Amino acid sequence: MKMRKFLMLPLLALAVMSCKHDGYIIKGEIEGGEKDMVYLQHIEKNKLVSIDSVAMNNGKFTFKGKVDVPDLYAIKFGEEEGQMLIVFLDNSKITVSGVIDNVVASSVKGSPSHDLLNDFNKLQDSLSQRMQELSYQYQAAAYEGKLTKELEDELRNEFMVENEKFNNFIKGFVKENSSSAVAAYVTVRFLASQLEFTELESIVSGFAAEIAQSPFVVMLNERLDTERKTAVGQPYIDFSLNDPDGKAIALSSLVGSKYLLVDFWAAWCNPCRKENPHLVKMYAKYKPMGFQMFGVSLDNNREAWIEAIQKDGLTWPQVSDLGGWESSVVGLYGISSIPANILLDSQGKIIAKNLRGDDLEKKLVELFGK
Repeated sequence: MKMRKFLMLPLLALAVMSCKHDGYIIKGEIEGGEKDMVYLQHIEKNKLVSIDSVAMNNGKFTFKGKVDVPDLYAIKFGEEEGQMLIVFLDNSKITVSGVIDNVVASSVKGSPSHDLLNDFNKLQDSLSQRMQELSYQYQAAAYEGKLTKELEDELRNEFMVENEKFNNFIKGFVKENSSSAVAAYVTVRFLASQLEFTELESIVSGFAAEIAQSPFVVMLNERLDTERKTAVGQPYIDFSLNDPDGKAIALSSLVGSKYLLVDFWAAWCNPCRKENPHLVKMYAKYKPMGFQMFGVSLDNNREAWIEAIQKDGLTWPQVSDLGGWESSVVGLYGISSIPANILLDSQGKIIAKNLRGDDLEKKLVELFGK
């Protein structure tokens, strides 16, 4: 049954192409809605912007308009937070039905894009269930003090096998539905931060021309552009941020060291904090040989940032604009997860990226000969 359902997904993508209308019509009927206001909102830069509104009449409402390309929208009921239904909107005749106390579970019919996303979500939920179980086993064993090295390796290895199956399913779905904006959305959500540049570039270049203006395709192309500029072999991109004392420090002021590791981290990031003792060790060993480090924090709490620097013993230069994930360096270097780092040579050329633990130590041994 699951395999048959998967094979039908491309047919739904074809339906997206064949069911074109001059615009969309959303007709809703929400039991218990009475005369509450309903807002149609577009998701722009992680914020919801209202583009239309109407008062319900005995629970009924209608929106009419046109979208240039299918995209994620929200239908918000009333003024309270949480009363919201996410819809992948295209130019179709769409019906929405549900109850006011649980609008998130409302039925959405008539949008091929939304149907495609729903089928994808059902399949990915099923495929990711085993990974969730393995993650729970890991956490439970760690909490109970029963996480032996053997059990940790066993759980991690099985998780990686399941994760590979999951990623292969995602990539298959995206390639078979390359004419749908839903595929671009799925790529952004599940693949963009995991794939190597060449594989991601191959997927994005395979999207149909009719979805080229999709915000998700635009986002992916922007990411690829950033990765081209920050790939191994490219020169560093300069920036200047303040240290804990408010003094501006430019990356360029440290370039010229024999080797410079630019480390992106945050006080709230547990994997970063676990990595810090190893960085302290590497810094102490190789600093006399010409190794320098530059810490760039994605914190937004100054006190927590400074406390982490002191507690973890980070003695190399540290900077932050306290913008969290809105920090200017995130887009500049295409940071999608932390810890992350780039290694520069004395000329400021990127010679390695995202070296952690033993990989960083092996690289430094290779560079310094000891």
